[in-house]
Amino acid sequence: MKKLLSIILTMILLMTAIACAETFKIGMVAPITGASSLVGEYMTNGFNLAAKEINASGGILGREIELVLADEVDTAQKSVNAMQLLLSEDDICAIIGSYYSSNAIAALPDVLDAGVLTMVCGSSSGVSKEGNPYAWQARPLDTAQGAAMANFIVNDLNAKNPAILYSTNSALSSLEEQLVAALSRLGVDIPKANLFGHPEDESNFAPYFAQIVAGDFDCIVSLETTALAAIVCQAAETAGIDTEKIPCVGATAFSNTITIQNGGTAAEGWYSVADWVPGGASDVGRAFEDAYQAEYGTASDLGAAVVYDSIFLIKAACEIAGTTTDREAINEALNKIDTRPGAMSTFSYNEDHSFATSLMITRNVDSEAKVITAVNYR
Repeated sequence: MKKLLSIILTMILLMTAIACAETFKIGMVAPITGASSLVGEYMTNGFNLAAKEINASGGILGREIELVLADEVDTAQKSVNAMQLLLSEDDICAIIGSYYSSNAIAALPDVLDAGVLTMVCGSSSGVSKEGNPYAWQARPLDTAQGAAMANFIVNDLNAKNPAILYSTNSALSSLEEQLVAALSRLGVDIPKANLFGHPEDESNFAPYFAQIVAGDFDCIVSLETTALAAIVCQAAETAGIDTEKIPCVGATAFSNTITIQNGGTAAEGWYSVADWVPGGASDVGRAFEDAYQAEYGTASDLGAAVVYDSIFLIKAACEIAGTTTDREAINEALNKIDTRPGAMSTFSYNEDHSFATSLMITRNVDSEAKVITAVNYR
């Protein structure tokens, strides 16, 4: 009897090991609880939709995708802790996250030590400046966003004296620097009096808008996280700013579904330089949106799109490398991705470890971010 039980136990362990070997585990750092949990929900939905599509067509080289989720809640330290937890798992071959560039940058030393391919969901060029060979980004970087925003402000809105309100976290400070530099190249120099930096945990924007309203500005630019974008829209409306009279231009967060829902009428009329709006600007983007709405009964958001595209980039790397187990080979294969259509953009390898080649200029109209034009920057 003991021998029989031993054989059965061995078979169970063997079958468990085989089952584990047949899945391709991808870790994801996301805010599942806390103030930004809705972002985490979109990210998880994007992951599950990509996994469903890939698994239905045979998986990645025959292995089904399995999600291993780590909750970063809403602080940088908890985000680092979540990343360390995933990096400690030997059977995780790739990681997605964080959505917040500053959180991701804080965890990059651990990523380098572990040598695990990591698709960062943020857009800060600060990620690429780290020179980490295992850190990649599917989204357009702030260098491209700053240039596109400056061009739109000067050449489309004919603004010469914009006020720039921005969060002083590392990612948005970087975007502010890129924007100011790009405006200067177009002949619009921004004095310090036009810059309104604020802490990333700011909640009262009335004093900032009081100064902006009192100034002689012909455009308002706001660079905020998703958590603050709707609050800024509402503060602008309360201050009496009419987007039909003074154009208001925001970073990507201002076109997000979350911002439009939470901002209500205050978000109407805001322009944005966007990575993603529901439906995108291509056939692949529209197909993703149709599938997302069929699956979840609501419009998508950037968090879902960037995770969805990141998984397909990982899949492409595995197929190029011909392996789902050799971490180093999979990471190296990302260098060989060329002209791959995605939901957000057409993707191609760039030496800064980013893949997107385009973004969109949008405007919020009737509670939706409408695409005005697509901007190809590579």
